[in-house]
Amino acid sequence: MKKIVIIINIIILISVCININNSKAANKEIDYTETLETFNNPERGFYTPVYIKYNETNNKLISESDAKKNLIHLRLDIGAFSKAVNGKNDIELTQNMLESFEQTLKLIKSNGGTAIIRFAYTFEGEKNKEPSMEMLLTHIRQLCPIITRNQEVISYIELGFFGSWGEMHSSDICTQENVKKALDTMLENTPKNIKIGVRQPQYYAYWAGIERSKINENITTPEMTSYRIGLYNDGYLGSESDLGTFKNREVEIQWLEKQALHTLYGGEVVANYAQGTPLNTVKYMSEEAFRTHTSYLNGIYNDKVIDSWKSEKYDGTDELYKGQTGYTYIANHLGYRFVLRKSSISETIKQNEKLSIELNIENVGFGNLVNNKIATLILSKDDKIYEIKTNLDATKLNSKEITKIKFDIELPDGIETGNWNVYLRISQYGNIKNDNNYLCIRFANNGDIWNKTLGANYIGKINIQEKENIANNETESDGNNNLNNDILNEVTNNINDNTQNKVDNTISKNSYPKTGKNSILMTGIGLILIIISWMILYKKK
Repeated sequence: MKKIVIIINIIILISVCININNSKAANKEIDYTETLETFNNPERGFYTPVYIKYNETNNKLISESDAKKNLIHLRLDIGAFSKAVNGKNDIELTQNMLESFEQTLKLIKSNGGTAIIRFAYTFEGEKNKEPSMEMLLTHIRQLCPIITRNQEVISYIELGFFGSWGEMHSSDICTQENVKKALDTMLENTPKNIKIGVRQPQYYAYWAGIERSKINENITTPEMTSYRIGLYNDGYLGSESDLGTFKNREVEIQWLEKQALHTLYGGEVVANYAQGTPLNTVKYMSEEAFRTHTSYLNGIYNDKVIDSWKSEKYDGTDELYKGQTGYTYIANHLGYRFVLRKSSISETIKQNEKLSIELNIENVGFGNLVNNKIATLILSKDDKIYEIKTNLDATKLNSKEITKIKFDIELPDGIETGNWNVYLRISQYGNIKNDNNYLCIRFANNGDIWNKTLGANYIGKINIQEKENIANNETESDGNNNLNNDILNEVTNNINDNTQNKVDNTISKNSYPKTGKNSILMTGIGLILIIISWMILYKKK
């Protein structure tokens, strides 16, 4: 009898455990491995340089073909408004020029792209072509309202204005004090979410009032103006100092390790001028680019270096890319690259129960998503679509980390029964009915999880059944389609070290998914049966 009771107990315990967990299961139809495919995502990758030379009148827009590129580097020449170029007077930017600039940004947006912008008074390599400092600041103030109105199109501002090609050298007025004035003017007249790069760490250090030799000790937070300032590097990997970009490479890269998590960093790779081992190789970049969080590079210059990447085979630590070209490895890793590693979702729930979702997302890219997007969940069935906003901040999906995310959501009021597909959508506006899928982010998974029509990534399916009539008149959901905002981030800071640091970002009081009334009822029955069986055993003794 004793053995029978023990067996009964085991059976009951197993059935209880199954009941507790059967409401959610890992989705086996999703391939959780990374694809080798190279594809576009917003605000990262190899850019297309586009030059526009502005005049007082009769200005042209960006060409239709250039406007269709994913990431555009706008190199905007306003030398015609400087006495040093026009030979007459320093003059303000004309309305025709300003309107042309704004229409170019709108055209890029209409084609689904974004731009990095840089203004300069010459792109011909000449010296001292700037207007007076007073007029230069006036030009910045004139441009800022257009930047503000079109901020979603602008991935990054490279400060420019000083020196040949806007590279902040070869100019008598390119002093640290004048750069500080220009940077302050840009910061004061543009939205807080706009990030601005300077050409060398020395300009940041002077602006921030810190010693350049101790720049690695400088840590910024979102409420600080300094959080917005980054670096752009047109001497990328050209020498031990990146052609004068760095003074103490290690110290200044330690600063970038933190600062470039939330500001874009990139530029142009150049030919090798190193005195020792070349830096502009796939091997060197595959290590340092994770530290500097490199997000973008010129796609056509330096063409000889880029061609060498295309002929060189990757031979680093990432087994997936062994035997692939170095160019493929770099192209895929510039900026962020999200891979869905796990998706567990409620299989069957009632209309008045919560949908529980658990996701593991790994960012295998060099950098982070810098400009925040809106994360939404899409429920799709036939021609019916619901979009539910979440509080997931995709900029916190850090490079070389796995983030675990838990959602508990109220189903939309009146949602019909049946099988629904569920997607995670990360986009600029989070409004699938009206946003034309602007700046949607695709996950880098093998298989077919990307839905181009929805601009969203498939994470599973759910069977919704008719809600039960509750005798005690239990209050139902208010149907506001809002997420309960239960987000738990579990971060792997260093995948190779297998060291996990748990970061609890829970927003609501309910930290764990609910299993539903049926599971709770079965659990209670199971516990009662266990108690009864042990009482029988006790009496037998």
